[in-house]
Amino acid sequence: MKLGVGRAAFAAAAFGLFAGVAASPAAADTASEIRALKARLNKLESEEAAAKRAAKAEAQRAHAAPAVAHAPEAPKHWYEKLSIRGYTQMRYNDTINADNWNNVYSPHDRSVGPRRNFLLRRARLIVSGDVSSHLYLYVQFDLASAPSGTFSNSFTAGTNPSYALYNPQIGIYGNSAGNFAQMRDAYADISIDEKKEFRFRVGQSKIPYGFENMQSSQNRLALDRADAINSCCKDERDLGIFFYYTPEHMRHLFRDLVRNNLKGTGDYGMVALGVYNGQGANRIELNNGVHIVGRFTYPYVFANGQIVEASIQGYTGRYMPTTSAITPSLGMATNWAGYRPVGFPGAGVPFVNAPGYFDGTRNLVLGNYPGANAWGWSCVNGCQGVKDDRVAVTGVIYPQPFGLRAEWNWGRGPALDPTQTYIRSAGLNGGYVEATYKYDDKEFGLGTFFPFFKWQYFNGGWKTETNAPSARTYEWDVGVEWQPLPEVEVTAVYSNMNRTNTGAAPYRQFHADLLRMQLQWNY
Repeated sequence: MKLGVGRAAFAAAAFGLFAGVAASPAAADTASEIRALKARLNKLESEEAAAKRAAKAEAQRAHAAPAVAHAPEAPKHWYEKLSIRGYTQMRYNDTINADNWNNVYSPHDRSVGPRRNFLLRRARLIVSGDVSSHLYLYVQFDLASAPSGTFSNSFTAGTNPSYALYNPQIGIYGNSAGNFAQMRDAYADISIDEKKEFRFRVGQSKIPYGFENMQSSQNRLALDRADAINSCCKDERDLGIFFYYTPEHMRHLFRDLVRNNLKGTGDYGMVALGVYNGQGANRIELNNGVHIVGRFTYPYVFANGQIVEASIQGYTGRYMPTTSAITPSLGMATNWAGYRPVGFPGAGVPFVNAPGYFDGTRNLVLGNYPGANAWGWSCVNGCQGVKDDRVAVTGVIYPQPFGLRAEWNWGRGPALDPTQTYIRSAGLNGGYVEATYKYDDKEFGLGTFFPFFKWQYFNGGWKTETNAPSARTYEWDVGVEWQPLPEVEVTAVYSNMNRTNTGAAPYRQFHADLLRMQLQWNY
């Protein structure tokens, strides 16, 4: 109650008293009435003062600092700032038709082939976090990896191929354990500004070449990456130093393209430059040279919210292919591969026609094929490796709801000669086109659906396979990814394959139809 209210009450009471006295001289004694009114006024003023004090005390409690402050929290240790997450993919592949069952092979998936079914394709565990305002750590392990050579169709002549599943060239089975833990990523992002627009990524990480290579397998629609782009880099990763520049608003956009389920790559820079070994993830460097990579990408947001992105990237260096003994033949990457004309040499290791591999006393004149001793790991002149250069272009329309992505690359790289006696630098080209549609079922609450179609082509050497065989790929996939829950994804795909068996000589071409399914759970 305000003071004015008390005064108004007093005035009303006085006016009533005056009116009563004037109207009735026989009323009670005026002095006693005045004393009663004063007592009433004093009571009202006392109550108003008490209410003001209570309101002031409440305001002080609400806005003032507590009388006894809590002790400040102890700063967190660096390991308390890290988070743990991951995902697992279980696959089922069924070859429903093939022109040569024993040649069915894919360098991307060990369960593609005869007599194979279930496979844990990936079981990833990721530890990451900002340990300071300038340092970000990222470590990723795969618990479903296989040691090099395991589940391969590549054999060394005259040895027991116990590490392989099946070799169609000599018809021998083998078996070996898989699902070993292997490091995929181990890097630090060191930012040189508070906004983290300029940063260096040091360690083993993905090479900024190709949208699909940088896109996580956790987000990718097609079960495998396209041959033409993925053949550039073993496991998409290598050990090196990469510089990324991303304006602050672009960093938020790259992040949201993943968070909003639009199948983005994450932040690999609007501008990227790097140097790396060039031999692939978890492999030692085999020459004194490094690979150099550069990439520029620009995503654009239209007024209606549609997002498109265009990129150009390229790399250059020299690559050291690995070799094993084979029986040379003609017709590689054809259905009649294996033809051997009279005078062809017997089993031997293809030599590498590149600086440092041989001393010049051997040549490539027809009929003078080098034997298995033409070169070795102790190469003369330093083993410089085979010229390995590529450039690629990328175009992306993010699925809102219709999406389209295409990539194509051209270049040169290691490739086995058609005589299968030596490896040299040869031209390559290829790419893919993928279309999809994003449908969120809000009527029945069934989740999100991504029906998609993908077509790919590749013509060139597969440098990361033993002997770098020349390959031809003509393949298309049609499928759908269903996300009933954010933590569960189911993908079903029909694949029509026309590709080279790059896992075993004589490297025949094969045709096959596959039914493929994958269950992925995220955590």
